[in-house]
Amino acid sequence: MRMDTGVAARALAGWLLLGWAAGAAPAPAGEVSKEAMDTVTGLLDPFWKSKTMRGEALFFAQRKAGEPLEARLLFPPEAVVSVRSATGEVTYEEGKDYALDKAAGVVRLLPGSRIPSKMPEEMYPPADSKLPKISSRKGDPKTHLIWSEGSFFHKLQVEVTYTHAAGLWPGYVPKFAGAALPGTLKKLRAKEPLKLCMAGDSISAGYNASKLTKAPPLMPCYGELVALGLEKAWGSKVTFANFAVGGWTSDNGLAAIGKVAAEKPDLVIIAFGMNDSGKAPAKYAANIRAMMEEVRKTSPGAEFVLVASMLPNPEWSATRSESFPPFRDELAKLCGNGAALADLTAVWAEMMKRKSFHDLTGNGVNHPNDFGHRLYAQVILALLVE
Repeated sequence: MRMDTGVAARALAGWLLLGWAAGAAPAPAGEVSKEAMDTVTGLLDPFWKSKTMRGEALFFAQRKAGEPLEARLLFPPEAVVSVRSATGEVTYEEGKDYALDKAAGVVRLLPGSRIPSKMPEEMYPPADSKLPKISSRKGDPKTHLIWSEGSFFHKLQVEVTYTHAAGLWPGYVPKFAGAALPGTLKKLRAKEPLKLCMAGDSISAGYNASKLTKAPPLMPCYGELVALGLEKAWGSKVTFANFAVGGWTSDNGLAAIGKVAAEKPDLVIIAFGMNDSGKAPAKYAANIRAMMEEVRKTSPGAEFVLVASMLPNPEWSATRSESFPPFRDELAKLCGNGAALADLTAVWAEMMKRKSFHDLTGNGVNHPNDFGHRLYAQVILALLVE
């Protein structure tokens, strides 16, 4: 399976930036770890259907002095299978490192716990602090937010695998999109080769997926997980080419869509929005529509998965969280014959009713962690696998 990351840190103006820290490029694609391959099976049993939550991420922090160091699971657990560092290198013990309130679905740190945690002054550093940070907190320009690229957050997070009752997810559930994507499904059902391309920003480029930060367990970005999942589910050979670039908006994507069109793809994942939040929804939609039209000039049968982006940190002053639902609604208008919507905006919104943004983030403001990349992959695969 081919993967051409095409990733480079791009310094766009102001808040459109956020490329790779210290100028380091993400690692090129290589062999997929055994743990990552094992994960693909779980992706085909998505969290909203399964009675087992696999590797749900938690981040422990006080945001106000005196608060308990605790984090909430998405569902009340029936039995905990494992509580491990996100790297998989440390297994934590109940009664020694943490206490579990099953009824509330809350994990609390105990005195002397080996689980990492952060204090208020680390979560919200002042402007003159040397702590890893980015400006600024909404409504408080003198206070920054904890932020770092690479594996900084990954090494602070915990992943919990547990069983739970069925039918607890109250939010968006993606539907199989066979009617909207007939050409793709015809190829997959016939076990024919499929060419999958992706256009997007740093999220799609794989930023903060542990494979790209060279941290255990070397989990691939969501696009590669989708390709692996399709191969496992259907038995087709999937060639994956990733043209996503960190820092890009839909304007950049449109300007460079010729590279995607030249591949003559069968299926294209288009995933912009995080860096577009200052743009009018109609302009954003026009860019996405134009990308689709350009690809179809050389590949009339090409089909599309349009991704409504995850949400940014609601405390970050550089993004407009209110832009994301209108962007999603515009994408929905483009769907139907040959295009399907992957609504990560709805998934993130529902998740954040229960969980902290820092449970889901890889950099503190606008990238997913390994768990978040798996959420992306689960939603997209649900459109393509019955």
